[in-house]
Amino acid sequence: MEIPLFGTCAICDDVQDSKQYESYNICTGCVDILEDIMTEYFINTFNNNKSTDFSNFIGYLHQTDIPTSDYNKILDDSSNYTRRKSNRVITAMEYSKHASNKRYFENMHVVLEWLKNNPEFYLYYFKDNYVCPNCSASLFEKYTTNSIGEWFVVSCSNCDTLLKKYYSPKMV
Repeated sequence: MEIPLFGTCAICDDVQDSKQYESYNICTGCVDILEDIMTEYFINTFNNNKSTDFSNFIGYLHQTDIPTSDYNKILDDSSNYTRRKSNRVITAMEYSKHASNKRYFENMHVVLEWLKNNPEFYLYYFKDNYVCPNCSASLFEKYTTNSIGEWFVVSCSNCDTLLKKYYSPKMV
């Protein structure tokens, strides 16, 4: 028996064919689903923390939890998000008519269960993604999203740098 170059996947125990995350052994299939999940979480988290009244700076300061850094805001709702997303995925698995979609949702459920048991991955994943890598703008304030077919694209609204994109055949 040949020993895999990168070991086995921490999520599904399949052979890991590449190394996407330096600190985690996760196979390509799980990485793809994890990217979809984390990008949706990114959009929800950053959207929920956007200030809606920039003309009233004092109001903005009261609306924002000053002692909490942008980085810490990432974890504020991670466990609730994982639970809610998991419930939606279970429903999607039950009602999915296409085998490929059902398989996708089944695999997504496995990844969500892993995230539920490894919440520290949120901090690891977003450690470099709460500011724009090009202009250092806080992405809690400076991002845009666009839908292109079944793809969602997240960009910095300050400099148009592409931050993330993810495929979602059905929003769940």
